[in-house]
Amino acid sequence: MKKSTKLKVIRYAIQLASFLLFPGLFAITFSSIGDIVSSLISGTFTMQSNGGELLLGSGILLITAIFGRFFCGYVCSFGALQDLTSDIGRLLRLPQIKIPQNADKPLRILKYIVLAAIAVFCWILGIKLASTVNPWEAFGKAITVNSPDFTALLSIGGAVLIVIMTLSMFLDRAFCRYLCPLGGILAPISHFRVFRIRKPSEKCGKCRVCTESCPMGISLQGFDKVTSDECINCLSCAACPRANITADPAPAVSTAIAVLSITGFRYLGTIDALSSSATSSAVVSLESETGPYEDGTYAGSAQGYRGTTEVTVTVTNGYIQDISVDSYKDDDEFFSKAKSTVIDEIISSQSTDVATVTGATFSSNGIIEAVADALGTVSASTDSVNSTSDEGSSSTSVTETTETSSDSEQTSSGSTYSDGTYTGSGTGLRGTTNVSVTVANGQITDITVESYEDDQEYFSRAQSTVIDEILDSQSIDVSTVSGATFSSNGIIEAVADALGVDFTNPNSSVSQGENGGFGHGSHGH
Repeated sequence: MKKSTKLKVIRYAIQLASFLLFPGLFAITFSSIGDIVSSLISGTFTMQSNGGELLLGSGILLITAIFGRFFCGYVCSFGALQDLTSDIGRLLRLPQIKIPQNADKPLRILKYIVLAAIAVFCWILGIKLASTVNPWEAFGKAITVNSPDFTALLSIGGAVLIVIMTLSMFLDRAFCRYLCPLGGILAPISHFRVFRIRKPSEKCGKCRVCTESCPMGISLQGFDKVTSDECINCLSCAACPRANITADPAPAVSTAIAVLSITGFRYLGTIDALSSSATSSAVVSLESETGPYEDGTYAGSAQGYRGTTEVTVTVTNGYIQDISVDSYKDDDEFFSKAKSTVIDEIISSQSTDVATVTGATFSSNGIIEAVADALGTVSASTDSVNSTSDEGSSSTSVTETTETSSDSEQTSSGSTYSDGTYTGSGTGLRGTTNVSVTVANGQITDITVESYEDDQEYFSRAQSTVIDEILDSQSIDVSTVSGATFSSNGIIEAVADALGVDFTNPNSSVSQGENGGFGHGSHGH
């Protein structure tokens, strides 16, 4: 019992430290894995944009494969809060729910169903879940020592969070057992872990203290090793009165290695993300012609998740050449995720009309609006303003689009083109885009990009969407891809040129608008 009490004190101390240092790590880990999957599927994965996420996600998965689910038992703040509410329930002597084994196993499948639904609808199809229905987001805003916002509890997600924590007072780690999608990822990997808790069955009595002490409801009777994927290595089972619970390496050693490794991967991932914009390749080369902005160095600020984000923007020869973040108050893991992507896209597109980063919407908007404030422009990305957005979302945002500026009318499905193969060219961000267009039976049947000069990561985003839309609609009157508007317009103009259709390319007539930014609706890569 002394050994069990000592281990519990150590675990609670680690959980408290994790809660204070990185309370949203569980959300950012899940979101990072989702972003990696989404970018790989869309073909937009780059080490510069996704390197920090890859380091964090793969690092935690590696630790899980070696030591098991230490992340869930020691570092996850959502799990720690459930442990706290469970202890409160016991102090209040509330009745504890016992789930029969024949019901427990089917219920544990639910988390894999939740994970599959998120993977299909959010990561693959790009459907964005409303932030107000996510209990993790309500947790991130309300249950934190840094500027808690308890109004988040008034949302649907907040109500779900309250239900989860209330249920935890009667059933240990109810959400972790049955609904946690991150647990759905870590559990199968933990099945192959190298180090396991041992409890020789021949030395067991009939007390069942180990099973009764397990917060994950694992039946430990009759097993020489703890083989369940649900084990979170909390070592509550060490309450065994016969001291029949052992681990190799020793619990203190394995705990220290696993937790320190997870912490290291977290900070390395953050450092990688924070430094990526400083070494960014997305720097606009100075053109011979003057860009749309007035040269100078400008300061701007905007509201982030926890407070004000301040930036300095340098404009040279009319182009945004550098954006540096002077200060911010958001959580590092979320801000770094936003910074590593948003700044690159603003510089590449020469516009603040860029997409926010899923899982860091609040921080993204803070950066975007601070740059807009510095430039005296109005960002079109502030549809989801920080007064209603949430940080740490685990869902993946759908690609936003904005209408092109076109003089041509949309071709109806009954209209036809002359059969043949035609070539055309258009102006992208960095140069000319050349395409060949094949028309058969009066319909556009194929569009092939022969050459382009834009950055590959942005051009590929435009190409994969714009060409499909032109083929589907049989018209060039299609939407550009937000975050790749210049490349989109270059492709559309090239197709229009090949078909002999009128199209006014905004790229060729960039001018300052009434707010000091671009005169056209959207110019973001």
